[in-house]
Amino acid sequence: MSPAAFSNIRRSLRRRGAKRQRRISAILRGYTHRDRTGPTLGELSQAFDSRAYGAFFILLGGLNLVPLPPGASLLFGIPLMLFALQLAIGRHRLWLPGRVHRIRLSADTLGMGMRKIGPTLRWIERLARHRYWPEPEWVLLVAVGWFCFLMAALVALPFPLTNMAPGVAIALAGVAITARDGLWLIASILLGVASVAVLGGVYGAATLAVMQIF
Repeated sequence: MSPAAFSNIRRSLRRRGAKRQRRISAILRGYTHRDRTGPTLGELSQAFDSRAYGAFFILLGGLNLVPLPPGASLLFGIPLMLFALQLAIGRHRLWLPGRVHRIRLSADTLGMGMRKIGPTLRWIERLARHRYWPEPEWVLLVAVGWFCFLMAALVALPFPLTNMAPGVAIALAGVAITARDGLWLIASILLGVASVAVLGGVYGAATLAVMQIF
């Protein structure tokens, strides 16, 4: 099935009043109360179903707001790059390699992340709705995939402060493609461009300063 046909089916179901799906925040909050081992990425993918791209962007992008030890953002950046690349090449169903499928998020990490991003995420979900979504959708999703791939590469860099703003940009892109909301997509792109400009300026200036010393 082509991405365009898949988009037509989604719109048809929406027009017919398909059963309202649980919000991503509700699914994640449910896992924080189940057991202390936490869910695997495979279990989360199954729960997210057709919204897996957007949901994982929200989750793994938003977790970059949680204080982590240096280099830990690499654990989020690499899966995000894998997911974004699949969206960029036109896959409409997320595929998880066996090793990634078995990665487990601890209940403590997930709970800490939901305490950090949960209230804001629920507020954004209430505001998000289908609007200003360009067509053809598959072209837009490919472009969003490459944008998120670039942001994920910044998240994966093991340098201080490179992960937060790009991570939030990815999370907002996840909200946008889940709700088909063009306004949140614009917010994501603006934040992403700003983060690239700021990080480029800061690390560029630092590089020049080091070169002058030597």
